Amino acid sequence: MDTWALIGAYFRDKSIADLEIQSFNQFVEEKLDEIVRENQLIVPKIEEVKVELGGIQVLKPRIIEADGSPRGEFLPMEARLRNMTYAGPIYVEMKLYRRDIEQDVRTVYVGDLPILLKSKKCWLYGKSEEELIEAGEDPFDFGGYFIINGSEKALMTQEVLCSDRVMVSEKNASGDVTVEVISTSGAFKGRVRITRKLNGMLYVSFPSSPKKLKLFTLLKALGLDTLNEIKSVFTYGELEVVNDVILNWENTEKMDEKEALDKIGKSVAPGQIIDYRLRRAQEVIDGFLLPHIGQSKSDRLAKAFYLGMMASKAIESAYNLRVEDDKDHYANKRLELSGKLMEHLFRYAFKYFVKDLKFQIDRTVTRRRKLNINTIVRPDAITERIRFAMATGNWIGRTTGVSKFMDRVNYISPLTDIRKVKSPLNKNRELYEARDVHGTHWGRFCPIETPDGPQCGLVKNLALLARVTTDEPTDSLEKFLKDRGVKL
Repeated sequence: MDTWALIGAYFRDKSIADLEIQSFNQFVEEKLDEIVRENQLIVPKIEEVKVELGGIQVLKPRIIEADGSPRGEFLPMEARLRNMTYAGPIYVEMKLYRRDIEQDVRTVYVGDLPILLKSKKCWLYGKSEEELIEAGEDPFDFGGYFIINGSEKALMTQEVLCSDRVMVSEKNASGDVTVEVISTSGAFKGRVRITRKLNGMLYVSFPSSPKKLKLFTLLKALGLDTLNEIKSVFTYGELEVVNDVILNWENTEKMDEKEALDKIGKSVAPGQIIDYRLRRAQEVIDGFLLPHIGQSKSDRLAKAFYLGMMASKAIESAYNLRVEDDKDHYANKRLELSGKLMEHLFRYAFKYFVKDLKFQIDRTVTRRRKLNINTIVRPDAITERIRFAMATGNWIGRTTGVSKFMDRVNYISPLTDIRKVKSPLNKNRELYEARDVHGTHWGRFCPIETPDGPQCGLVKNLALLARVTTDEPTDSLEKFLKDRGVKL
């Protein structure tokens, strides 16, 4: 069979940069709204004033000339020639309230968002070969990159460990077994870790938690009082799990829910009165413990069952009834394409914009100036942070080298730039297993295209026929399961 005919047919419909373009389209169409909803109500220190955010929209790139006159169609070639950034204006609907009375409502310009070439917000989207040539573009150019200050920049896909997936680590030298999950909710990522010591005791740690917090103390704080209630959250099947549950119950001091919360509160709010300690402990449990399950009081029982499942895996692993998880297996990895990277960057920039908005409101009211939306919005707050990150490659979380200059030495060079995948692991460490070709790379990554030297095996290239799917909402799947009687 002549496979080249099949490959040719595949590339007639799909571009090399399709995965980047689809990811960016999803970011603009869905993720921007989510980020605005996260910050929907803005309440500054002066409590009589509040701002409510509505819908957000990004327009196609435009240009404002030196005399202040706006011009509609701003093509990528003009951005290259004039050393400008190919970006579209962002508009957000805002309502300003004072003493719960609506003072001002308008759709206001809040900054510029760099636009990916050939995405839906680009002027080149859907143009024919003749129209592309007329616009000064190469009809064989695949897009999938940005133009920042006249330079073509590609975002390097980042390889990260899968969020919200329980991973069992191998035993360490002292015989301890660790089970952990990276729990993600919006911009927050918290690592929740359960450790089974050699003596059988179970300890849990999560962001803002006390050191050496016993798992059963946390389960009591989550509302489980009796031994039978605690037993119910563990997944049974092995006698060893039952033995460890009874061992931990007998070696954890007897206390009720209030006492368990106070024990956590004494660590997170030392020296405070008991009411404040209890409230602070509940805030820490709801906000930082497994936030992907939920962040309200009603989610505590679900969190207890999740911790029980994690602890059961730790016990089984300690007795060699379960093997450790392979972190290099690609089922345990995710790729962050341009849309996801821009989502992280925009969320950070938008939070700074909200913080600046509060400051501007406080300053305007303190100085007794007239308060309206136009005087408190500073568009540079978003634009500067996005442009700086894309120009330098310094991303959120101290990640460097995310954006890089597109190499135009020949036609193949930009193809490899668009499909490069970078691991966040330290290039100066040996990390033999992480650098090796894994069996799950077959058909997904090229086993040959990787640089020599310290980056070998950490920077990879997607295979030409590899595809990366975008995020899918879980709500419809959860509803489908609930309608059929599955208890979540």
